[in-house]
Amino acid sequence: MAILHVDDDLAIRNVVRRALQALSLEVVSAEGVGAAKAALAERRDVTGAFLDVQLGDGNGLELYAWIGEHHPDLRGRIAFITGSADTKFFDPMMALGCPVLTKPFEIADLRRLAAEWGDAGGDAGADADA
Repeated sequence: MAILHVDDDLAIRNVVRRALQALSLEVVSAEGVGAAKAALAERRDVTGAFLDVQLGDGNGLELYAWIGEHHPDLRGRIAFITGSADTKFFDPMMALGCPVLTKPFEIADLRRLAAEWGDAGGDAGADADA
């Protein structure tokens, strides 16, 4: 089982990778929308995704729509990550029914979601702030 993590911040990608690898999960990291689409075209074992909202080449909401069209099996296993403190900004994500993790997020929340996706995926193989 692999988890896709899309974030244009290398430090956040590294924290997420280490946190999920500690659960023996494989992490497919991408720095933007284009890289995420390429990764999903190559991988068939992705069972969930963490999408940063603001990316250099687009945004997580656009990527969510693309995933829904091209990989509808992932639609219920996507969470957004954002650094925005503006709660109005959350409305589009909340309307989709997706979890939203705000930076700094709890590693335990990240791990809990990834574990749930692994349980739901069927082929699935320490608290700190990020």
